[in-house]
Amino acid sequence: MVASPQGMSVQLIGDAAGVQAMLEHLDTALNPVAIASFLGAEISPYLGRRAKARFSNEGDDVVGGWRPLSAATQNIRAVGRSQGLWAVGDAHPINVRTHRLEEYVTSGIGNVTPNPAGAILQYPNPARANRETREKMKTAQQGRSNTPPRPVLAVNERDMTFLLLALAAHIKKGKRP
Repeated sequence: MVASPQGMSVQLIGDAAGVQAMLEHLDTALNPVAIASFLGAEISPYLGRRAKARFSNEGDDVVGGWRPLSAATQNIRAVGRSQGLWAVGDAHPINVRTHRLEEYVTSGIGNVTPNPAGAILQYPNPARANRETREKMKTAQQGRSNTPPRPVLAVNERDMTFLLLALAAHIKKGKRP
């Protein structure tokens, strides 16, 4: 061990077998199939839970509070309810009329595809949405001429922290799916 000019010394001790075991452990935990399994089992359900809370609270710390429904929309809801088309209140819940968009977004089901670089998660699974649901999603996220955006999908630093901690736990386990 040699002291550095600053008075500190460092000595690294290791063996080839230990390094090889750690590399094999990482390869097992980070291969595309294992990452795809992690995304499907851990991250998709987490995004579903976050979305469910967002619908319940009509917004959250990521998207802010959803703007109230207009008087015209409340009237449409009242007429539809009186005709038995849906069972929602005039003003609440927001972003919920037929419950199709809510069920789609809060399902916890994503589309996970392994690839040579790792895996891709699409949430919610776009194959589960028909044209009407895709339009409702677009309106919720971006708004329209007379409809303000009331985003149902978003992530923030807290979500990224969860993802990183969950990934660390996945790596620590290091098991193949």
